[in-house]
Amino acid sequence: MSRRRALVVAALALLTLVLHVVLVRAMAHGHVAHVLLGSGNAAPPLDAAVLAVSLVVVRLGAVVLAPGLLLASLASLVAHALVGPPRGGGHHGDGAGAGVGAGTSSGAGSSVADGTGISIEGRAT
Repeated sequence: MSRRRALVVAALALLTLVLHVVLVRAMAHGHVAHVLLGSGNAAPPLDAAVLAVSLVVVRLGAVVLAPGLLLASLASLVAHALVGPPRGGGHHGDGAGAGVGAGTSSGAGSSVADGTGISIEGRAT
């Protein structure tokens, strides 16, 4: 993760936490829980219902996502400070090189593809 992206992720996580606090205060100030319970079997007022649903969604982000995003961005920033920026513009591998398993096995006993240590070509039939 680049330094700029880490800062953006951290800012979004902090914004989620601040929005959570604001929504909790707005619900407390508007007595939303009392309004929702007081409606009984009738449909609750739309503004109270929207505020309650938005708080549930933002709380999910604040409790589940924000701590992980903050730790990931902090780890990325610390790695950037200690090691420096990633080489090659931050792209790791373009798929042009040979990877694991790109070779062929033509000799007896050189392949462990079936777990026996004997090459498929080298078996007696």
